[in-house]
Amino acid sequence: MRHKSHNYWSRAHVAGAAALTIGLLAPAVLTIGFAAPAQAATPAIGACYDYQIAVRDEVSSPAPALACTGPHTAETYWTGSLKPTFGPPSKATPGARLAATTACNTKTLNTYVAMPGRTLPSRWLSFAIFPTDTQWSAGERWVRCDAVLKTGLKLTNLTSKAADFVVASGIDYFNFCTPSQPNGRNTESYPCTDPKKNWIMVAARDLGGPGTKFPGTSNVEKRTRAICSKIAKRYNGASKFPSWWAIWPTDRGWKEGRREGQCLVPLAQYNKEVAPAVASA
Repeated sequence: MRHKSHNYWSRAHVAGAAALTIGLLAPAVLTIGFAAPAQAATPAIGACYDYQIAVRDEVSSPAPALACTGPHTAETYWTGSLKPTFGPPSKATPGARLAATTACNTKTLNTYVAMPGRTLPSRWLSFAIFPTDTQWSAGERWVRCDAVLKTGLKLTNLTSKAADFVVASGIDYFNFCTPSQPNGRNTESYPCTDPKKNWIMVAARDLGGPGTKFPGTSNVEKRTRAICSKIAKRYNGASKFPSWWAIWPTDRGWKEGRREGQCLVPLAQYNKEVAPAVASA
């Protein structure tokens, strides 16, 4: 069958308060205090924000924290600090930004959104958010990772905490399906509702760490195809020649930090393997 490559693949510094003491001829001593700039608070885990999917490629977002009971598209699940030598995030390489957010992995994300131990890919994604240039110049050195839910080509608006939404909806609602046979340009993701048309993502594997160079198209294609052909046998639906689809990163996607090899199989084929296990559970 055809296989296509993926072309789609984003401490507050406080100036020390200076005190100048001036000794006068008179016995009195006058102390003049210079106020320090207000310290910006580190983003809080559990804070919610409202921004669009384009933020993924923009490094930063000026969106303010909101109450999670109101409409929002993102919820912070991890925070960290950047070294002063990191420099303005807008000028940092994708590899440097990846290295600063290695803690933002799928396991941590899944645990936060009440899906601990999940191995099947989901529509929950992680967005790394860095200070804007203005915030960096003001001394802000935080970095955070937000949990976002993708539906179609957009981020989903929620009005509750992510974990509460998962518990209320059931974890299968968050399975990642394409509306029809996938391809490298179609990155839509929806709940899996139509076994006749949907393809479900069954694996998403990192092909390279933050400091690795693009190993070449033929190399990533070969590695991804090997992974997907093996996994397809697990979800073969009793077929001797199970269908599967592999999507791998391009050179451009790799440079932008998108380094996953993704595997999909027809939902009907997947259901034949999974449904009996679910029924007997």
